[in-house]
Amino acid sequence: MTSGQSRRTKITKSFKKRPTLQDIADILSVTAATVSKALRDSSDISSETKEMVRKISEKVGYRPNLLAQSLINRRSRILGALVPDLRISFFAEAVRGMYEEAARKGYECVFLVHDETESKERQKLEFLYDINADGILLNAAGGKSNHSLIEKMAEEGIRIVCWDRGLDEFTFRRVKIDDVDASYKLTSKIIQDGRRRILFLGPHTKISLLKDRFAGYKKALKEHGIPLYPELLVESFRSVEDSYQKIHAAIKHKVNFDAIVSIGGLITYGAGKAILESKRRVPDDVIIGEFGDNDIVYKLGVPFYTVVQNPQEIGKASTDLLIRMIESGKPDSEFNDIVINFEIVERKPLSKTK
Repeated sequence: MTSGQSRRTKITKSFKKRPTLQDIADILSVTAATVSKALRDSSDISSETKEMVRKISEKVGYRPNLLAQSLINRRSRILGALVPDLRISFFAEAVRGMYEEAARKGYECVFLVHDETESKERQKLEFLYDINADGILLNAAGGKSNHSLIEKMAEEGIRIVCWDRGLDEFTFRRVKIDDVDASYKLTSKIIQDGRRRILFLGPHTKISLLKDRFAGYKKALKEHGIPLYPELLVESFRSVEDSYQKIHAAIKHKVNFDAIVSIGGLITYGAGKAILESKRRVPDDVIIGEFGDNDIVYKLGVPFYTVVQNPQEIGKASTDLLIRMIESGKPDSEFNDIVINFEIVERKPLSKTK
């Protein structure tokens, strides 16, 4: 039997497990080191051998073990992105920007949803730690229970960039809009439309981004000589049902408001449903202003103001920054935060198809 026939016989055997470098080496009667060098296009290996290795690798369906390689090279070319909630179009569009930029730079990006829950966030962080991710695009859940884990990961060389939300206790680079200015301009726009009883919908004490939005709201009220009414601060987060019930209760208890500034899409939709069910007209009786230009708000069928945050740009810019940090090896202090432009836009109801 010729050597070629011997190789063909070996190739036709079925692999019950994933083919390895050693399997290819056995077929070609060379060492695993030779196969590894050939696949890496090493100058130590002849063109003929490289071609044989390539053909056999394709024939047996060999795929490199990226996790094993990452342990050797200390680089996996894997990024992890923590996302609060994919039901919100802002986050979905940001994810698209991350995916496109990571692919363009030759990285894979794993997207993990924590649903604003610290226990889920911890599971996702531990998973990224276990697969040796090079870096994390972090949009953290509220609370501090995972801060020690985040600190450990950063100390061990996993680079972290915060997108949209920041972490006050850390000095990670951040990519965001100017939330104070955006909320200030949104609230000021509503005041210019003649409204003075503007309800702030959303939490304003736990997450830095939401603190900033509340600060902008307060700044606009103060600048226009409008008091901060405690009854117009309504806590609601994430849930359509929760915001619906909160605004329904406010209306039932005769809380007087002629506009709302809402921190996000889901709670804007819930609030809008309660307002419309109470027979109030939007925008004649109540003006709605929200962050994110979220798809779900269009379902209300009414005009509203929105802060267009350019989420795809946030996704792309944060991914580009993270990869530059990983590949440079320089400390975070050598890089700057990135502020993405925003605009305040009045959206009209979508035309109904006949």
